[in-house]
Amino acid sequence: MFDRNVNYPCAVASNDTEGVDAAIDWCCEHVEDGHTLTVWTALKSNLQNSSKLKQLVSRHSNVEHVTGRGGGFIRGNGPVLMAWPDMADIGKLLQYGGNRIRALCVITWNEDEIRPWVTAVRPSILGDGSVWEELTPELDPVVVEALKSLTLAINHNNTISAGYEKNMVVSCLLAVHDAGIPMDDEAMQGWALAHGWSGKNPERLARYVEDINAGKRPRCRPMLRPDYVDSLRRRAADNT
Repeated sequence: MFDRNVNYPCAVASNDTEGVDAAIDWCCEHVEDGHTLTVWTALKSNLQNSSKLKQLVSRHSNVEHVTGRGGGFIRGNGPVLMAWPDMADIGKLLQYGGNRIRALCVITWNEDEIRPWVTAVRPSILGDGSVWEELTPELDPVVVEALKSLTLAINHNNTISAGYEKNMVVSCLLAVHDAGIPMDDEAMQGWALAHGWSGKNPERLARYVEDINAGKRPRCRPMLRPDYVDSLRRRAADNT
């Protein structure tokens, strides 16, 4: 009902000369007629940290610089080059410009901040890829089926902190937890980002998981049938 498949190419680049050069080339290769190449940084001043990104923005009329603090609104269709984001930044970008993204390249600054996203997306590796030889552990197949189910069930324009969406998400997570199935908060946040969740919802999802793993039981109105986890197990078995 609310499928949010991410169907554009993705890449991750090392934060060195080789990686930045490769990131720029990769994005330029994905520019088509009428496209705008969007360069994202958290703050306007962050652009000064890379002379090559600064030149890219200043020398080309079809290159636009947007900042996370300014909302990160993308005004033109085309590839996006995100410089030094974390997973929360990616979520915000998807919220305000996801329908305009035609390709997404991320330049990393702290690999661990986006490792779950890289694990879920399996992007093209640009520059020094040695840091990606170790990824986060794979999610339990039942957890993956639960996330697929939630992705289709909730309205991603709404927050999962209230109403129907909260009831669905929390009911699902509690059911999976109570069945003894391990959940990894950061890995699930990365999966959600890779499958079209946006804004703060991937981060909120991770927080619910963290709280439930710590023994808390967020309030919700039960939304699931008693055999819900059994149905997830059957689907997981069918997909292995």
